[in-house]
Amino acid sequence: MYLAYTSWPQVEQYLNRCRGVIIPLGSTEQHGPIGPIGTDALVSNAVAEGAAERGNWLLAPALSFGPAQFNLGFPGTIGLRASTLMAMVQDVLNCLTSQGFNRFYFLNGHGANIAAVNAACQDFYAQWSMGMRSGTAPQCRLRSWWDYPSPDQLRKQWYGDWEGMHATPSELAIAMALLGDRFPSGSSELAQVQNPPKPLPEGYARLHAGDNHLDAQAHRAEFPDGRVGSHSALATASQGHALLKAAVDDAYQDIWSFFKLT
Repeated sequence: MYLAYTSWPQVEQYLNRCRGVIIPLGSTEQHGPIGPIGTDALVSNAVAEGAAERGNWLLAPALSFGPAQFNLGFPGTIGLRASTLMAMVQDVLNCLTSQGFNRFYFLNGHGANIAAVNAACQDFYAQWSMGMRSGTAPQCRLRSWWDYPSPDQLRKQWYGDWEGMHATPSELAIAMALLGDRFPSGSSELAQVQNPPKPLPEGYARLHAGDNHLDAQAHRAEFPDGRVGSHSALATASQGHALLKAAVDDAYQDIWSFFKLT
C-alpha cells in the first residue's frame, strides 16, 4: 500500500487497523565506476516494498538524500548535512504522529543515515520526556537491510572481505536484479573493475563505520574510483535476486513484530 498512491480516506481507513508506516532511507551518491548513483534508495525501497506488500502495510516515499559530503568529489553526488536530514525526519515524524501513526519503521540503505536518524528519533522522544507532549510516545525502529541475518550470511559467504564498505557487490547485485538492462554499466565498464581495489587497512571498517569519513578531497584521493574496499565485479543479478528475497523475508518478520506492539 503506497502512501503516494492512496487518498486521504484510504489512509484514514488504514489507521483503523494499523498505525505503523514503513519509511525507506537512501542516498544519492556515487557507487564506484559501475554502480547507479541511486543504489541506496533503490535497494532500501525494494526491500521495504516487498515487506509492505506481504504485510499490507503503508509504505511512505523513500527519503532519497542523506549525508554524503565525503562523496562530493564524484560528479552526481548530492549530500545533505546531517542536521538537514535530522530536521526532515523530525518533520515527517511530527506530521504523521499528529494524524495517529505511532510506529515508524525506517528501512535503511545508507550507512551515514544511521547516526542522524537515531539522533532525530531521540529528539523526537524528548518531546514526551520533557513534558512538551502528553500521552504514550510513539516508537521508531531503524534497520539497515544488510544487517538482517539472512542477507548478511549471504554477503559473508559470497564476498568475504571483498564486500568492503562502499559500492559493495551485495548492493550492486540487488541493483542489477532490479534494473536489468537499465543497469548503467555494460561489459566494457565491468572490465574496469575486474581487478579488486586495494584492501582496507586493519581496523578501517570499525573506525569508519556509518560512513564516518573525512572531506571529499581526502576521500577521493584515498579511494580514486569510489570503491571503499569493495570488489564490485563480484556482483551478479542472480545473487541480487537471492539477497533481495532474503532481506524481504527478514524485514517482514521484523516489521511484523514491531507493528504488533501497537
